[in-house]
Formats: sequence, structure tokens, C-alpha cells
Amino acid sequence: MNMKSFIIILLTISTCFSAIAQQDQKAKLILDKLSVKTKSYKTIKAEFKFAISNKAEGINESQTGKIQIKGEKYFLSISGQDVISNGKDVYTIIKDAEEVHINSIPDEDEEDFISPNTIFTLYETGFKYKYVKEDKGMHIINLYPKDAEDKDFHRIALYINKAKNQISKVKIYGKDGAKTIYSITAFIANTTMPDSKFTFNKSKYPKYEIVDLRD
Repeated sequence: MNMKSFIIILLTISTCFSAIAQQDQKAKLILDKLSVKTKSYKTIKAEFKFAISNKAEGINESQTGKIQIKGEKYFLSISGQDVISNGKDVYTIIKDAEEVHINSIPDEDEEDFISPNTIFTLYETGFKYKYVKEDKGMHIINLYPKDAEDKDFHRIALYINKAKNQISKVKIYGKDGAKTIYSITAFIANTTMPDSKFTFNKSKYPKYEIVDLRD
């Protein structure tokens, strides 16, 4: 290899690393701005479409749902189920089976799924990120888990509405080939939500079997 070819290769490598650095810095600026706005909300109320597909297993399903978030508490309604969390425990109300399953919220370092109440802030911890492109008014940023071996997914793509500075879509790419998509169809911030909304009231479900799965 002559000196001219060696210099060209060095310049090419340098340019690539510079581009990556710029993309990462751009992603950081966008995510920081998004974080400030999201943290300013006292409550979030959203409607969404949830879709999951896996070509290898012949899975292609979609549902709609609603969620209300207040701090670490949330109330989720989707596919015949209501899920209530008071920030400590999770109550899954399965209407068809007339059962209520109670689980403790996993520790953050043990959790291998995306918790409903963190869908708008999941990018804040535990991820490396890279700016991909802008498309149709959306910033697209890829998130890669730092502890990838402990996760069931290898990548998350965030679609951030540039004008509104809000997450519009989240795509989760599973290691098993599954792809899960949350598409936000309606978003309202700072509506009044009583704390009772996030408290399980057993008297409302007198015929339901309570299954306590907490340790």
C-alpha cells in the first residue's frame, strides 16, 4: 500500500467517525429537548394502536388501547383488559376470565420489557442512541440497549414529531424476529386525574378471582 492510499483510507475512517459523532450529538440534542418537555407534563393521556408481527411464526395482530399516566402510576386499557399500577404493584383485570392478577413491578435492572408508563421516556436510561434520518416531519432515532444480553430486543426506533416535539411512534425489534409497534393516535397532557384512578378497588369486582403473584 502506498502512502497516498494509506492517507485516503485514514481520511475515510476519520470522516465516518466524524459523521457518527455528529449523528449521536444530534440525537442527544433532540432527546434532551424531548425529555425536558415530557418531564414538564403532570399527566399524560393517550390513545394508541398496538401491532405485533413475526413472519417466522405467522403472527400479524393489532389492537387499540388507551393509557393515562401520572408520575409512576398508570391506567391502561387494551384488548379486554384493564391494567392498573399504583407505582408499586400492577393489577391486571382480565374481564373474560373474571380474574385479577397482582404482580410487583420488577426492579429496573431486572426488567426485560417496556413498561407502559415509560413508553414516552424509555430513552433516558440504559441506551446508546444514533440519529438515523428525518422523514415526513419525523426525526428517527435508533436506541440500542447497553445491556443487550439481558434484553429480549436488540433495537428500538423512535419516531419524534419535529413540529410537536412528541413521540409519535415506537418500534421495538425483538431478538426472535418479532416487531412491536406503538403508534400514538391521540395525545393530551396535563388533564386532571384523581389518584383513585390508579388504585385497585376490589369492591368493583366482587365475582372476580384474585390471583396474587407477588413474592
